[in-house]
Amino acid sequence: MPLKRLKLDAEGRIVEVSPVAAGFLGAEPEVLRGRYCWDVVRGTDDFGRPVCARCPVLARLDRGAYEAEVRLRVRGERLRCQGVAMDSGYQIVLDERRRPKLGEVLYSLAWATQRMAEEPMRFFQTLEVFLGKLRRAAGMEAAELFLADPERRYLILTAVSAENASAFLERPWFALGEGYPGIVALARSPLVTHRLEEDDRYLRIKVKEAGYHTYLVYPLELPQGVIGVLNLASKDPEADDRAALELLEVVAPVLASGIYAALTSLGEKQLLEVARLARAKGEVEVIEELLRSALAFSGAKAAVYKDRSGRRVAVPASLPPVCELAECPTWNGEPLAVRAGGKPCPLVDKGRPRYCLPVVVDGEVVAMETVFFSRVPKPATRAMAPLLWLQRLAWKVVAPESREEPVEAPRPWLRIRALGPLKVWVDGEPVPPGQLSTLPWRLFKLFLAHPERPLSLEEIAEALWPGERVAVTARRVPRVVHSLRQRIEPDPRAPRLVEAVDGGYLFRLETPYAYDVERFEERVRAADALEGEAAAQAYAAALDLYRGDFLAEEPLADWAEAERAYLRALAVRAGERAGEILLEAGRAKEAAVLYRRLTTLDPGDPYLYDRLAEALKAAGQPAEAAEAEAKAAALLAEET
Repeated sequence: MPLKRLKLDAEGRIVEVSPVAAGFLGAEPEVLRGRYCWDVVRGTDDFGRPVCARCPVLARLDRGAYEAEVRLRVRGERLRCQGVAMDSGYQIVLDERRRPKLGEVLYSLAWATQRMAEEPMRFFQTLEVFLGKLRRAAGMEAAELFLADPERRYLILTAVSAENASAFLERPWFALGEGYPGIVALARSPLVTHRLEEDDRYLRIKVKEAGYHTYLVYPLELPQGVIGVLNLASKDPEADDRAALELLEVVAPVLASGIYAALTSLGEKQLLEVARLARAKGEVEVIEELLRSALAFSGAKAAVYKDRSGRRVAVPASLPPVCELAECPTWNGEPLAVRAGGKPCPLVDKGRPRYCLPVVVDGEVVAMETVFFSRVPKPATRAMAPLLWLQRLAWKVVAPESREEPVEAPRPWLRIRALGPLKVWVDGEPVPPGQLSTLPWRLFKLFLAHPERPLSLEEIAEALWPGERVAVTARRVPRVVHSLRQRIEPDPRAPRLVEAVDGGYLFRLETPYAYDVERFEERVRAADALEGEAAAQAYAAALDLYRGDFLAEEPLADWAEAERAYLRALAVRAGERAGEILLEAGRAKEAAVLYRRLTTLDPGDPYLYDRLAEALKAAGQPAEAAEAEAKAAALLAEET
């Protein structure tokens, strides 16, 4: 269908007009060119008051929106005026008021993705504009986006477009498994209800009081995990959820990859800039540049960096010391907020609004960054998750190695992360993931699965070449050992890690090394010696290291199962004791989140579902408690 299209210059004058638009406006195209759009269209609202005189579309585009629209009457017809920012001006389309079609939504999303990557200062505004387009296309009154932190422990409200926006700001933060956002992020499947007011799992009272009945939550998935969730809501209990789900099914994957690509692109640009500064200036100047970029992106007014050695860098430099608490939970990887939405700090509740963000390098918290606001943004948490994603690459320039060990300790020759997919660093250089599936690294995994135990040639051969004749494959083992030594030994001519013993080989970690499995076991043992809150925090620190099952990329390897089962059982035991402490302290919601995580580690244990149900009841969530009890009963029935 031909569109009533006008192209304007940067001042709002018409430079091109489609024949359909000229016919509708009652003048020849050459007569309209050069005139101001508002003087030609002269739209009004439904009460006859002028709308175009102070054109809200161009005003929003001038303030940086990539797209804007307004409803108006022109020549007796009810239309929508939609404007899009172009390279040298604007495009205006006048058409009947209707829901945007899928193609328009995808076109808008393409614009949004490009705009977020090219203009970081308008990242949040761009998201809000797109959410407005999406909710109109779905026939809903509200849309909101929660982004996960890079460690995927929390869902944080980043953008909202709603007719009752204040109701959706009531609770902008959910742990994984908590509330609608956390449930969907954990299950990775959509959730739909038309009876929101009756569902105890939904934890925002103001949204229910505002009259919303229909609510949809859709996971934003990437190959490496969930990056967030996308929500739609309507006050109509009969709203068409099928059409909305079909729309989200198409839009959600594109939005997830677009947000990730935009933040990664911005992060890479920042990484290149700080790398350039690192060559020309000192480390303090690099940190200051990172803090300044965080301020520009978030709209905050001051920021401070502090690492484990006590070094402090502030922007501005005159910023006085604030909150020097050594036991801050941020050191355990928890992003916190003081009077700024999000998860509240349990130790401080006064002072300037601020975020306290962990600086995580290769899974380890090496420092913390605090950004201070003079005016809290809306939503208050909007910059928390994006900041964590944006700067995760650049901080490696400042803190390339974990600083958990004493500052004077030598850099580990070998760093190993085996909880979750295997990651290895040799002399500070990461081993490319593609190489970790080759025979030498499979042998390395085999050694990790049998710590401090000699393995015979036959055992190694059977694991590396299952199904083949051991008498033949055993003769290949020395060549694979030689290849592994070339990769991991400081001096392959004098091997210290892979030692030849009678009839086989013994792997022993003797050079300076860091191994997450050992640190995990040490932290659990340390927590076992504590009581109360100190023990709960120590168990939480241990569980932070448990990023997944031992050698998660080898789920079918029989030779890894014994070590995997032992470490999983250790994690579950640590979580159970921490959960008991939390329940005794009256922190039922935190206990429920913890028990829900434990059920993902060991989904066949009915006891864990019983404890989850107990915590949910204490947290005032009877519907979820009933689901957990039903699951426990089903598991017990299977056992009998």
